[in-house]
Parts: sequence; structure tokens; C-alpha cells
Amino acid sequence: MNRFKNMIKVAALAVVSVFVFAACGDDSSNITAAGVADGSEDVTIGIAWWGSQLRHDRTSEVIHMFMDLHPNITVEYEFFDSSGYWTALDTRVAANDVWDLFQLGSNYPEYRDHILPLNTFINSGVIDTSNTTQEFIDITTSAGGYIVGLSNGVNAQGIAYDPAMFVAAGVPLPHINWTWAEFEAAALEIAASQGHWGFGNWGQNEGILLTQFIRQQGYELYHETDDRALGIDNPSTMVEYFRMRQTMVEAGASPNVGQMMLITDIEGDPVAMGQAAMTYVASNQFVALNNAAQAHDPNRQLRMTVLPGHPGGYAASNVVNSQMFSMSTTDCEGRQQAAAMFLDFFANSIDANNILQAERGIPIMNHVRDALEANADEAVAQTFAFISMVGQLSDEDGMGHIIGNPRQAEIEDHINTQVERVITGLATPEEAAQALLDFALFIVSQN
Repeated sequence: MNRFKNMIKVAALAVVSVFVFAACGDDSSNITAAGVADGSEDVTIGIAWWGSQLRHDRTSEVIHMFMDLHPNITVEYEFFDSSGYWTALDTRVAANDVWDLFQLGSNYPEYRDHILPLNTFINSGVIDTSNTTQEFIDITTSAGGYIVGLSNGVNAQGIAYDPAMFVAAGVPLPHINWTWAEFEAAALEIAASQGHWGFGNWGQNEGILLTQFIRQQGYELYHETDDRALGIDNPSTMVEYFRMRQTMVEAGASPNVGQMMLITDIEGDPVAMGQAAMTYVASNQFVALNNAAQAHDPNRQLRMTVLPGHPGGYAASNVVNSQMFSMSTTDCEGRQQAAAMFLDFFANSIDANNILQAERGIPIMNHVRDALEANADEAVAQTFAFISMVGQLSDEDGMGHIIGNPRQAEIEDHINTQVERVITGLATPEEAAQALLDFALFIVSQN
């Protein structure tokens, strides 16, 4: 398992954060010398996340397991699809009533004023991190040293594919060093010969793929240290992405705007439905995707490979924090303690993780990782193998974290807008790339 330690070469998240520690509760009689409650009082905490039905079912089961172990703690939970989650979270943020624990990804800077760092709970041992490495803690640590969440696992972006469709079309299977040109050619040929989409789903947030497309060329969309700047100053790094999107839709190798709107979750992904040969997927989504495919046809077995890359470019995929649970600043001491206890259980309990089955990503705790890998089924084993593959491909230059920006959500919405303009013929790839750059430069200047 030492390969995981060497695999993760990440820097601290590069946005300087200011956190507000909320004062709450008048009763501090049960506060220990470590500065946190002793966890013995009756308390109710709220937790929320987004994801597939598989994630909802497994997380709910683990929550009930935790409550059985801690009868004094009641956990009220909510779960959403990805779009519904952000609407609900933003509504709660506006009301200053965020759940005690809430799931975040690389967009944490947008919510940083509502995050209570976990440093106190980790330093006191309430959250046990002795079975992980500093690299795994760093992926959820801000530039100021604030631990903004506990990673639910590491993942990497990739392509899931149905090998049977490639074979039927006579198209070579994806390989570890394939390029975007090879990817596009495969999608076009499968669509022309088989009548299926070559590539079915670019993700609801194409900012993820476009950010990776830019990074593969040695650049970053967002600036590493300056919230008011970008990491690029001309649109040339984005034009080819928009051109590829346009070409594949026009050829019927990828869904149009109306068809994409019908894809709302993993279970309805075109690859799961047998309607496409390839789809975008994060490694932590692969188990749910494969299960959905086998629900339609038990004999299907999907595979996963790295993102296409640029010839001679940087690593096509890189290992990152998949999601994390962050703690809300609105918590009272007893709720903070209970929330920290749940985080510790979620990360360290082998029984809990035998239920979760690495669906959110490869666990950061060594003992949990070892236990899961020893008994993994085919789909879970593929995610472990995929992460190992990415780690072997990535070098020091290509292994950095995804850099965020407080205005990231607005920019990502605009990326989706520009993609729609291109594939509906309202803009050329060059016009869309320039419009996106102009918008992003203006938005970050308002930070």
C-alpha cells in the first residue's frame, strides 16, 4: 500500500481563507480540557450530501449504524441529486442555517465562510488521522493551514466504456496514453457504424473536463495564489475543446442540448442504458455506473481508463480529493463534537466502509484501504487499479490539486453556456473561447 503515499503529491489548497468560529450554546459545563464537548449529552445533528441512489442507500445505512453505537446522537439527513443539492445548500447559506456536516468538492472556496476547520478535533484525537499520511490531509487543507474537511476518498477523472461496443464496431480499445484525437475518432466511428453515441455524457459541469483539458497543456484555469486573476491569459488553450464538442454533436456521436438535459443521474447515463460506448466518470462514480449497467444487462462489465491527453503533454488524469464532509460554523459545541465523532466513524470504521465500498473514492485511511482491497468485487477492484494507474502515470508536474476560486460556480455555469452556444451553432469555437475568457477575467476581478 505504500504506492498510495508516493502517488499523492499535492500542495495545500491555494486560496487564503478567513473562517468565522461561531459562538453557540450557553452551557459549556461538558467541555473538556481539549476544548470540545465530551459527547455524552443528547444531541441532534444534520448531514447532507449529493450523489446516486447507491450512495444514498449506503450512506443512510452507515448513519443508522452510527446511531446504534451512539444512542445519544440523532442524525437527521438529507440527500439530493447534484443540481438539487447546490440549490438547497445555497438556500441554507443565505439563511445562515447550513447542515452540521455538508458535502463539498473543489468548489469549497465559495463556502469557506461557513466552514469550521477540523484542526481542534484532529489535534485532540476526536478525529483519528493516525492511519493516514500528511499528503491525504493536505488535499483538504487551505493555504492558512486550516483543515476544511475530511476527505471521503481520492479519485481521478476518467472515461468509462463498454468494451463490447468497441469490439462490435471494430474500434481499438482505449489505451493508457490515448489522445483526444484518438478519442474523437473512436466516438465518430462507433456512432457511424453502430448507431450508438460514441460518447454519451460530458457531465453536468463541463468545467471539470475543460479545466483538465487546459491543465494537460501545462496551464491552470484559475490562478494559484490570486483570487482576482486567472492562470491563462488567452483563449487558445480552450478552442480545440469547443471544436471537438461541436464536431461530435453535428456527427451524432454525442447528445445534443435537449438530449443532455434528460441525463440527470448515473442510473440514466447513456452508457448504463446501453445507448453509448463511452462516458465521462469520476472513479468514485464507477461502481454505481457499473451497477446501473448490469441492472439492464447482468452480462455487461464496463471498464475504466484515463482521460485522453495531448501528445507530449502533462498527465491526462490526476488524483484529487473526491469530496469531503465539512463542518458548519453554525454548530454548538455538543453538535460539533457529535459531528466530529461521525467523521471519525465514517473514515475509520471498517464495518462502515464495508458498506460504503469506496463509492465516494479510494479511502484515505490505510487500514480501511487494505481491508477493502482484500475483499473487493470486480467493480471496486477496478477503481483501485485505476487510481494506481493514474498514480503511475503522473509525475511531479502533472500531479497538482485542482485550484479553485470563490467565483468558480459562476464561471462553470458560463462554461456550460458557451458549450451550448457552440453545439447549437450560435458561436464558433473561437468566439466561445474568447467569450469565456472575457467573462472569467471580469468575474474574478470582482473578488
